[in-house]
Amino acid sequence: MDLLKLPVCRRLATLTALLFTLMSSAHAGFHFQERDAVIGPEEQQLATEISAFLEAYAAAYNNQDYRTVKGMWHSDGNPIYMAEEVPFPLYGQDQLNNYFNPVPGRQILEGIFNRYSAVRAKYITPEVAVATYRLDYDIKIFGMPATGGWDRVMAVFVREAGDWRLSAYTEAPMGPVTMVKKMMQAVPAETPEQKAAYATTKATLKQLTEAAVEPGFAAFVAERSDLEPVH
Repeated sequence: MDLLKLPVCRRLATLTALLFTLMSSAHAGFHFQERDAVIGPEEQQLATEISAFLEAYAAAYNNQDYRTVKGMWHSDGNPIYMAEEVPFPLYGQDQLNNYFNPVPGRQILEGIFNRYSAVRAKYITPEVAVATYRLDYDIKIFGMPATGGWDRVMAVFVREAGDWRLSAYTEAPMGPVTMVKKMMQAVPAETPEQKAAYATTKATLKQLTEAAVEPGFAAFVAERSDLEPVH
């Protein structure tokens, strides 16, 4: 867009809109910065316990020792598992078993390397806790190139016979636009081909997210044109 070719009134409106967008983006970036909040001693101890659990869980998982992995789940037989690559949540022991052994008798993964960090946790009851943490992973499926990434995780733990056990697990990746933006920042495009590929990716995501808007959303917004947020 060539601002100099626009009428003065439209030019001012466009500049105002751009300035507002930049200010909003800057404010949002500041507002949502990760902060090291003060954690009480009880939560510190809980996070230490959950971290120890996750260290053992990762060791079993990375060795594809799924028998041990499943043994670290609560024994009520009703787990909940939400993986980022599965389009629906998995409920119950049978689905969890199938997740870890999708094709019985066949090894699917050539290798997997999970790392857990940034653990925060709080008690729901003395025997139930919820935790958030970061999962970094590298994975190699037979016949395919290795890939890597990260996830945010929220999980529910139940204390059983004095030890923590998983009861519910949810991978919560960021929205695709945010995730891809961070990945591009971590590995900047250098060659013209890479830059073109990145530009195509961003354009595709923009097209997909705009196409996903419900047909009635414009009317929904118009009906609330005079709405003022209440804080």
